[in-house]
Amino acid sequence: MSTPFQQSPEEMRAWLALLETANLVQHATDRRVRDAVGLTFAQLEILVRIAEAGDGGMRMTDIADKLVVSRSGLTYQISQLEKRGLVARTPSIDDERSVIANITSAGTELVVTAAPHYVEVVKNMFLDHVTPRNLTVLADILDSVRDELRQMPSRSTLDR
Repeated sequence: MSTPFQQSPEEMRAWLALLETANLVQHATDRRVRDAVGLTFAQLEILVRIAEAGDGGMRMTDIADKLVVSRSGLTYQISQLEKRGLVARTPSIDDERSVIANITSAGTELVVTAAPHYVEVVKNMFLDHVTPRNLTVLADILDSVRDELRQMPSRSTLDR
């Protein structure tokens, strides 16, 4: 069957394999984390990014850019997490237009509880099927592509 896309069959095969693999693993991790701790995959990812930022928290715009989500979508998710006492928002002391999201101790505890469930799914569905050599090659390729794409204007800038 011919395709209306301009990619070669090999380019299309690579793209669809990446997309389908990511979707399958993400769907399974979402289900597992929801069942285990009542968070969506997106909410867990938000909490992890804020936790990685440390005690100073993270600007909402930076979270949106890092996760490649709209500011309005992020605001909704943060509101849900805030209602559960997992994050707190405060005005930035450096920029009156910015809001900082901080993870609470309850949020940190939930991330620690969720992590083994997330890791188990990723390991079983993905990492166990990739040789160490291929994993390094794949990581190098994806790092390179991601780094190039991150040089483009940020998503939050484009959403205005």
